Amino acid sequence: MKKLALTIFICFIAFATSIAQNWEKYKSEDLAFIAMYPNTPERTVQKVPTAVGELDMHMIMYSPESGDDNAVYSTIRSDYPKEQFKDKDEEYTTSVLDGAVGGAVKNVNGKLLYDNKIKLNGFPGRSIKIEINGGFIYMNAYLVENVMYISQVICLTNNDKNPSIKRFLDSFDILKVK
Repeated sequence: MKKLALTIFICFIAFATSIAQNWEKYKSEDLAFIAMYPNTPERTVQKVPTAVGELDMHMIMYSPESGDDNAVYSTIRSDYPKEQFKDKDEEYTTSVLDGAVGGAVKNVNGKLLYDNKIKLNGFPGRSIKIEINGGFIYMNAYLVENVMYISQVICLTNNDKNPSIKRFLDSFDILKVK
């Protein structure tokens, strides 16, 4: 009986390891970013009304049907008007990121658990965790000149702090596109 249990355990670990290694690289030259997804994501665009006018929100999202620790993996890019950032200082950039954090919490009627200042390739950003009904949203937001990038993972409460969250968020990078 112990041998059977050990064999099942080894098979489970081998299966879990093989699944974990099958993540796909998603690279978008036109959106200028790269990220690793557990499977092929879907790309959509929505028009979103904002205080500075209607913006295109490009979303690259993967929602597993089952067998994953997380409900959603997504990357979002929104381009603000360039003139909005002309001759603006670091304080203005901070206020834009503050607005993104506040908007994210308000939009899901959540509770902000942490909000840390981060940088990616020298660009300012925020790493936040929001508690929502039945789960959590982990989000990194970066402001690159007039472009806002958001990478996020939504997980159920019982899957909090699973390794796929960090793997996805850490895989995001900004491409240098001319």
